[in-house]
Amino acid sequence: MKRVLSILFMVVLLVSPIIAKTTITHWMHYSPARVELILEMAEEFMAANPDVEIELQAIPEGEYKTKLLAALAAGSGPDVAQIPSNAMTEFYNYGLIQPFPESVITTESITGDYIPAAVEKLVIEGEVYGVPTDVQTVVLFYNPVLFEAAGLDPNRPPQDWNELMEYARKTTIWQDGKMVQSGWGIAGYHPVVETFMRQAGATFWDESGEEIVFEEAQLEALKFITDAVKVEKVYVPEFGSRWTGFKQIKQAMVFGHGAMVGSFLSTGSKDLIFKTALAPAHPTTGSRANVITNWALVIMSDTDDSEAAAKWLTYITSADAQKKWMLKTGELPSLKKVLEDPELLSNELYVPIFESLKYAVPTFSRGWADPASELREIAYNEIINNNMDPKTALEKAIKEINIYLEETFSQF
Repeated sequence: MKRVLSILFMVVLLVSPIIAKTTITHWMHYSPARVELILEMAEEFMAANPDVEIELQAIPEGEYKTKLLAALAAGSGPDVAQIPSNAMTEFYNYGLIQPFPESVITTESITGDYIPAAVEKLVIEGEVYGVPTDVQTVVLFYNPVLFEAAGLDPNRPPQDWNELMEYARKTTIWQDGKMVQSGWGIAGYHPVVETFMRQAGATFWDESGEEIVFEEAQLEALKFITDAVKVEKVYVPEFGSRWTGFKQIKQAMVFGHGAMVGSFLSTGSKDLIFKTALAPAHPTTGSRANVITNWALVIMSDTDDSEAAAKWLTYITSADAQKKWMLKTGELPSLKKVLEDPELLSNELYVPIFESLKYAVPTFSRGWADPASELREIAYNEIINNNMDPKTALEKAIKEINIYLEETFSQF
């Protein structure tokens, strides 16, 4: 009997080192801070799950979409990947993604534990097809020193559109026909434009939910933003980059994502002092809605071990992980409980950014090409650069958006 047991023990020893591990190939677009952190998390995950191997491939963002789609078409794509939340419907319609196993995450938990706007596009037909990552909202950055120099309260950011324009006027300085200080840096970035439109009451879609329609609320917001440049002249394109102006203490206000905190701290002037605030409310509706942008972590349809893949993706989006993302990359938490973390809330720069998530709404945009970008590429640029009438420019942008939607989704 002892001899039999001894033989069995030797067989186990010989076999165990060559037991195949489950390999999860993870693709993402490249960002130095994100790659550094996710590699750290991969080491931790593999140490806790020795039967799983994580292989990471980080691709420059400009090449990422092309390479990912080509690999999937060739059958050599990853097991899990990062895709824009806007692209969820496309990937689902083409059968490229599979739902997360309910043993790992359920529809009830994702809709109950996460910020609604961050997961609205990730639950399809009652099943979870992705978990949120790279979450950002629109917030206002302002320079209290420039506020005070203009006679404004440095501790009171503008509360509505009227005050926003008033503060922008007061902090804009012209000398000999040249702008030397801008009150509000503007570039027509479409999440910012859409944020103003949402606050004015825009809903964008017709009753069918298939076509974008023109609304007066959209025009009101677009005109407000472009009038700041064309009429009020609180910023002009010749002044240069809105980011550079803010970093160099030559600009009082700028809208952006919360992740810009790190950029301003690390690359701004050594004398730069700034604060964060909620996007000013619409003076009539009172809305502080702001558009959320985020990506999704998804499991590809041909991934064999969906449970291991799901465990990995929920590990890097867990509460502990989200806190690390926030501290190291500026990515906003999407789990409600992380937004109540005392350590994070001890930083006064984060408090308004976290509060902005309470007012977050998902973009109307659908598709990886992000047709909402036409709000800047056509509507804003035509008004600023070609003096086009705002209504005409907006109608032109809506037409292009609907052409894209028709070409992309009509077959489904």
